Amino acid sequence: MVTVWQREKDCATLDSMYHAAEAGHRSGVRQGCMSGTRTDVLLWIEHWLMDEQCDQVFWLNGLAGTGKSTIAQTIAETSFLDGKLGASFFCSRGSEDRSNLKAVFPTLAHQLAYKYPTFRQELLQVLRGDHNVVQSSLDIQMGELIVHPLKVANIQTLIIVDALDECKDEEPESALLFILSKHIGEIPGVKFFLTGQPEPRIRSGF
Repeated sequence: MVTVWQREKDCATLDSMYHAAEAGHRSGVRQGCMSGTRTDVLLWIEHWLMDEQCDQVFWLNGLAGTGKSTIAQTIAETSFLDGKLGASFFCSRGSEDRSNLKAVFPTLAHQLAYKYPTFRQELLQVLRGDHNVVQSSLDIQMGELIVHPLKVANIQTLIIVDALDECKDEEPESALLFILSKHIGEIPGVKFFLTGQPEPRIRSGF
């Protein structure tokens, strides 16, 4: 039985972990699609979400101003209401935290911990063992903060990362996509919806 004191202590541990507090879909003033618009692409994405045989990653790409973030916000809102959304990160080059690649996995883990109690317990064990893991490489971050807790908890969920091109990345191929491709086979119940402009490093990553 978890006491109130233990619950408060756990929350304090999670909240002291570095994360981008304003990166989730419920922060900011982003708007979803207007009723009756983007119906074809929304139905396409919904089919991908429903079909367990579809690929785990959906990349919505297009030039600036083509509505990618609006669609991502809509998918996040509807999936949240359906209980399917685990976590979301809306990148922004105008924000230090939301343009920092090393903030992505800790932020997703923080949100997943508040969504799923079983994930939370596994993540807390990781943090108690090494609280500095959030400052580690992207590879270690994803392995320890995302993959391990998801595997142990056996969770099926959706993770959204919007505007990936707005995160600072000096690698010739997207560092986040490289790490995702390395680990995604370990978490078959998790789907990733990603958006971004088709920059060369992101195209190469895919």
